[in-house]
Amino acid sequence: MITGDDIEDPAGEPAAAQALAELKLERARSKKAAKALGWKLIGRDMAEIRAERQFRFGPRTVVVRGRVPVPLPPEISMEAGAQALAPIVDPAAGRFAYAIERSAAKLLSAPDDVERRHVFEKSSFFSALEDARRELVREYQELENRRVDARVEADLGLRFYLESLTTGARAFEYFVGPTNSGKTHAAIEVLREAESGLYLAPLRLLALEVHERLTDLGVPASLVTGEERIIDPLARHVSSTVEMVDLRRDIEVAVVDETQMLQDEQRGWAWTLAIAGVRAKRVIMCGSQDGLAAAEGLAARLGIPLSVRRFERKNPLKVVDAIPLTGLRPGDAVVAFSRNAVVELQGQIRQAGRSTAAVYGSLSPAVRRREAERFRTGEAEVLVATDAIGLGLNLPIRRLVFVSLEKFDGVTTRMLTPPEVRQIAGRAGRYGIHEEGQVTTLDPRAVRFLRASLERFEPPPEGLPIWISPTDEHLRRLAAIIGTTRVGRLLQFFQTRVRRTQDTDLRIANLTDTIEVATALEMSDRFLELPLTVRCTYSRAPVPSRGNSILVLGRWGERHATDGIVDGADVTAGLGARDSLLLYEDRSRLATLYLWLAQRFPDVYVDGAAIMRVRERLDDDIHDALLQHGGRPRRDRKAPTAIRRKGPPKFNKRRLPK
Repeated sequence: MITGDDIEDPAGEPAAAQALAELKLERARSKKAAKALGWKLIGRDMAEIRAERQFRFGPRTVVVRGRVPVPLPPEISMEAGAQALAPIVDPAAGRFAYAIERSAAKLLSAPDDVERRHVFEKSSFFSALEDARRELVREYQELENRRVDARVEADLGLRFYLESLTTGARAFEYFVGPTNSGKTHAAIEVLREAESGLYLAPLRLLALEVHERLTDLGVPASLVTGEERIIDPLARHVSSTVEMVDLRRDIEVAVVDETQMLQDEQRGWAWTLAIAGVRAKRVIMCGSQDGLAAAEGLAARLGIPLSVRRFERKNPLKVVDAIPLTGLRPGDAVVAFSRNAVVELQGQIRQAGRSTAAVYGSLSPAVRRREAERFRTGEAEVLVATDAIGLGLNLPIRRLVFVSLEKFDGVTTRMLTPPEVRQIAGRAGRYGIHEEGQVTTLDPRAVRFLRASLERFEPPPEGLPIWISPTDEHLRRLAAIIGTTRVGRLLQFFQTRVRRTQDTDLRIANLTDTIEVATALEMSDRFLELPLTVRCTYSRAPVPSRGNSILVLGRWGERHATDGIVDGADVTAGLGARDSLLLYEDRSRLATLYLWLAQRFPDVYVDGAAIMRVRERLDDDIHDALLQHGGRPRRDRKAPTAIRRKGPPKFNKRRLPK
């Protein structure tokens, strides 16, 4: 019972307790009412109200559901909740609808024609709205991708890639045999007798050798490589690197050397293009047994019969015991797998008392030729080289010594494959000079693997895919289909999207380096002003995708676009390097790059003759530096003194005669 004192004292405990009880009761009623409506109360002044919006985008229906925190309305009802949600949800829904409409207009080449209902529901309405935006954008991208793929398949389908290159009736022959079997010699004899012909080499130096050989035989011939052209106006024969093949000229005989390169991931596309596209009545492929299956697969795809002529090695190849560096003798060749390893080995062999010559990939053809000639004449006793000597270089090697049977292939360090071992080791024992070829290693543990690689032949699996790469015409047509002229984007699309799953007999070459070069060059808006075909050519320039050379190439591309003239000042500018040999090699690479571009844009790269003279001087500097690395060391030898031994001499019982 409430007394008068309690009423007179409103702050007393009984009144406060009653007020608190009424407040709790009111709170309980609010919670019950909110629960009935699906609301969730947060504290005293906020509530989470479930919101739902439905959108229509063409044939698609999109439903978005989730909770939205709002100030607690004075009345808990559906109408009050809707009024509280409207000023918060409606602007966000409007922005969402506008963003989707813009995305559809930007991504889709034609109106959306997919009828579908999308439902997005999360605890937060705005999270569900963001999920809906991302999903619809992804749906539009996939829809447009399917449409583009359909247009690409109709207009650029790879099923027509090889067939579009063939011209007229042709005969295919494969001269198969190991190194030193005379297959290339026999093919060149056929070429020599033809009224017109083409020789395709994997290396500039080998193309130069065949050019000189044809000329010495009285057959006028021109030379075409990436950096130089020696054109004889009376010549009907051409010696060329395989990437420079002319697919427009009709000839009688074409010789494609080192055809096992069809299986190479980086350069195999060039052999595919040359064999499939050369306009020759008779195509002779020279290669090892390892490449026969790939050649047969390509011929079958083109529908051209392939005849095979076999050659046997003219002298035996023998695996001998491992030797140390001090055991090298005149006529030996030491094979390593990097430029640094070659230069380091030169110094070690020089300290052991032997003069050396060096051959590796970053040397210009002129320097490689000089170094090879020093070894041929005996001026250099030992040749130190990378595995580049396995591609057709004819050298009087008596014994070939592997430093290791492992190499870094740009991705990982791996063991050499048996075909790689056979290709390199076969250079030992030049026929007519040595009765047999010998091959060994510096590591005794590797001799067993070496012997197994040479003695066992496992034929490659049948049905090997054919390596291909896009031509400028492919990229031009692709640009019209997907609506961009950026070469990096076109190459990326070709690499990942053009090949269908049913095109099991085709493989697209690794275009990573070309994509990186194209992307780096197209960072400049001025470079993008150049025509598509010009930018395609720049993307294939012989330049590493990182370092100073790509920066110089970018400057040249901008000058090409703005001035139309590119001088050779950058070639002679000073470049930082750790030693003089590296400095000369860096400058030589820039000179080679300039000459490569001058062959393709002679009206723009106008200093070709001057840069050729600069490179000749650089070749002299590199040659002199290699002589310092590889010449015989001068030693002040002391007069021999008598050695006093204690006790009888010791013999190795294992070496005593039995």
